[in-house]
Amino acid sequence: MAGPYRLRVEDLAARGDAVALASRGAAVTYAELAARAAAVGAALAGTGARPGDRVALLSSGRAHDEPAALAGVLAAGAVAVPLDATAPPARLGRIARARGCRALVLDAAATGLADGIDAALGAALPRLELDAEGRLVRATASSGPGGERDAAGEGAGAQDVACILHTSGSTGEPKPVPITWAGLDAFTAFCIDLIGLSPADRVLRVAELVFDLAWFDHLATFRAGATLATMARRDLASGRALRDAVVALAPTVIYGVPSMFMKLAAALPAPDAGAPAGALSPPVRAVLFAGEVFPPRELAALAARAPGAALYNLYGPTETNVCTFHRVDRAALDGASEIPIGVACPYAACALVAEDESGRVIEGPGTGELVVSGPTTVDGGPYRTRDRVERKADGLFYFRGRIDRMVKVRGYRVEPGEVEAALASHPAVRQAAVIAVEDPRLGKTLRGFVALAGEADERALRMYLAERLPPYMVPETIVAMDELPRTSTGKIDYRALAARADAHLA
Repeated sequence: MAGPYRLRVEDLAARGDAVALASRGAAVTYAELAARAAAVGAALAGTGARPGDRVALLSSGRAHDEPAALAGVLAAGAVAVPLDATAPPARLGRIARARGCRALVLDAAATGLADGIDAALGAALPRLELDAEGRLVRATASSGPGGERDAAGEGAGAQDVACILHTSGSTGEPKPVPITWAGLDAFTAFCIDLIGLSPADRVLRVAELVFDLAWFDHLATFRAGATLATMARRDLASGRALRDAVVALAPTVIYGVPSMFMKLAAALPAPDAGAPAGALSPPVRAVLFAGEVFPPRELAALAARAPGAALYNLYGPTETNVCTFHRVDRAALDGASEIPIGVACPYAACALVAEDESGRVIEGPGTGELVVSGPTTVDGGPYRTRDRVERKADGLFYFRGRIDRMVKVRGYRVEPGEVEAALASHPAVRQAAVIAVEDPRLGKTLRGFVALAGEADERALRMYLAERLPPYMVPETIVAMDELPRTSTGKIDYRALAARADAHLA
C-alpha cells in the first residue's frame, strides 16, 4: 500500500517546462525548481544534516528563494522549521535552539537576522544562501553544534513529520506544532478535489510559511502541477499594493485571512449595475478564507467584487489544520446573516463536548467545545480546540467564540498570556495584563495594562516588546495604572480592563 504523498524532486522534474513559480519579474519552470531543490538537498547533506533533522527556513525578501528552499528541505527528508522574518532575532534563536535546528536556509536579505540567531545560539549554524530566484549561491559550515533535538514530533509517526510550525504559547514561549506528511496528504488531496485545482491554475501565495495557510499555497499547488504566483511582503502593506499585485499576477485561486480580503475589497471600486468595474473575476475563480471570522457585510462586499468566484469558509486551528469547510451560498449573502464553518472535512471526525466536567458528547443540535480527530490533527487527536461551536438543526457548525483567552490578530493566533509574560519581564513592570479589543479601524487588536515599579513610558515598553515578539503580538497601546483591577478572589479583572478599553475607543 502506497504511503502518504511526499514532495519529491523527481515529481517536480517530471512536469518539465510548465511554470512552477511566477512573480512580476520572473518565472521558474518545474524543471528549474527541481534542479534548485536538488542543489539545496545536496548542500544540506554536505553540512551533515540527515533525513529527520530540523532545518530552519528564513526569507526576508519572500521571493522564489522560499519555495525553492522549502522544496529542497522537504525533498531531502528533513523537517522544515519556518521562521518569521518579521520577528526579533532573539525569539527566532530560541525557536532554533528549542527545535535543535542543524542548518539555516535563507536569502541574502536575512543575513542580519541570521547573525542574531547565531548570537542567541552561541554558535553559527551552517547557512545555505539562495538568491531571489532560488539558486544556491553559497554554503557555510558550522562553528559548533546547534541545539539539542527536542521532543516535538517525536511521538507516534515521528518519521512522518514534514514541518514544525509555532503558535503563540500560554506559557510565555512559542508552542511547537508538528505537521505530518499524512496530514498534508489528506489536506492537499481534499483541497485539490474541492476546487478542482489543476495545472491551468495560478495560486496566489499570500500567507507566510509560519502560517498553516501557506502549506496549501505551496504543497497543493505543486501536487496539482499549478503555478505559484509569488508576492513580495511589501505587496501586503496596503489595499492598493495588494490590488496592484493581484492585477499583475492574475491568480485564479486565492487563500487568505478575511482581514486581507477586506483590505483588498476596499481598494477595488464598487461594482455598478452594469459591468463589475474592478472585479476580481475573471480570472479569480475560487476564494478560500480562514483564520478568523469574516464579518457578513464585508464578505458580501468581497463577493460583489468577485462575481464569478466560488467562496469557501475553511476552519481549523493549527493543531488540526482545516477540519471543517463550507461553500458559501451567494444567494444567502445579505450582509447581516452569519456564515457557518460548515461540516467536517472527509478526513476529520468532529464532535461537540459539554464544557462542564462531564465531558458528555452532544448529539444533534447544541453548543459545546469542538473536539477533532484525524490525520491532520496533532498525534491524530482527539484535540480539544477550546473553540465554542454550535451545531444547528441543519447539521452545520457555527463558531461561537473561545472558551479560553486565545485570540486571532490578523489571522495569527495570539495567547495574551505570552504577551503578558514578555511585558512582565521588563524590570520596571510590577504587574501586566493584556486583552484583545475590537477596533473599528484595525479589527482585533491588543491592549496592554501595567502597574509600574520603576520608570518606563509606553514607547519604551513597546520597543522592549518589539525586541522579543513579532509585530502582531505587540499591543497597540499600553496603559500605566497604579494597580490593576482585581476580582473578589484577587485575580486580575479582565472585564474591568475591557470596559476601560471600550470607553477609550468610544
